[in-house]
Amino acid sequence: MKIKIGNVTLDNNIVLAPMAGISDFPVRLLAKAGGAGLVYTEMVSAKALLHADAKTRKLLYSEKKEKPVAAQIFGADAYSMGEAAKIISGLGADIIDINLGCPVKKIAKAGAGAKLLSNASLVAKILESVVANSSVPVTVKIRIGLVPGQNVAPEIIKIAYEAGIKMVAVHARPASQGHSGDPDLDAFAKSCDGAKIPVFGNGGITDEETAEKFLNISNCCGIMIGRGAIGNYDIFKRLEKYFASGKIQKIPSAKKKISWFKRHAKLSVKHYGEKRGFVLMRKTAQYYIKGLPEASKIRDMFNKIETFKEFDKVLEILENSAK
Repeated sequence: MKIKIGNVTLDNNIVLAPMAGISDFPVRLLAKAGGAGLVYTEMVSAKALLHADAKTRKLLYSEKKEKPVAAQIFGADAYSMGEAAKIISGLGADIIDINLGCPVKKIAKAGAGAKLLSNASLVAKILESVVANSSVPVTVKIRIGLVPGQNVAPEIIKIAYEAGIKMVAVHARPASQGHSGDPDLDAFAKSCDGAKIPVFGNGGITDEETAEKFLNISNCCGIMIGRGAIGNYDIFKRLEKYFASGKIQKIPSAKKKISWFKRHAKLSVKHYGEKRGFVLMRKTAQYYIKGLPEASKIRDMFNKIETFKEFDKVLEILENSAK
């Protein structure tokens, strides 16, 4: 189902989540090949952008073939976030996304990410500043709260609407829960109730059943998939076909997962160079290997490789285990 976010039209309402250390350029290309309606960069620091940090700029690298693409920023003050929005507006991103959901302690100590959910007035100032300084639509990714039983999402969504935000993605777990446990669908339903801007559901979506639980909730406009898409990039096309026809698509084989792994390696090496390309893949390799015989051994092998010659040895073991 096509959906509009401001003046940006998505081919479907099933999108790849922003993930630190994971949703880099190669992964975004794979997600687009798998049918994602929108992809997000890794989150970048607003202050680092203001200081012209070269590594931060590289995280925002994008190409036409991955469009539309959203650039996600984080920060704890309205000024730096607004200035970062000015910079990103000139770098080719179609959407700017504000991170209000990261549960990592380092980010929380800086007063950013999910920590901001406890300060509604500051959230309002940050959102207003980014919207005022952006030439592209602005979206927000939030959590339902900081701890179990808390649900600040309805309040934040109202603030977002009043600030001119065009879409809110709600991770239906509290920040303290990280990425584990079941999403709180009741809290998510309350978040959607009465929302005047599109709300996307996020958290634990890995297949048709978990996706449908979100989309069956009244006023849920789409879904955002994170770790459940890595090594499983076909999930976007499969879910789109499922919601169009009601027919569950065939689950990808181990061989298909390995073929995505090969493709990822080629893209990563092309983008970063051979050694760095394989080193940076260490965060994602587990998703391709998980569930296969000798997964622990293969993962340990991969974490030591730096060349395609060494990667071929890992592939040989993987392919034999998948027979």
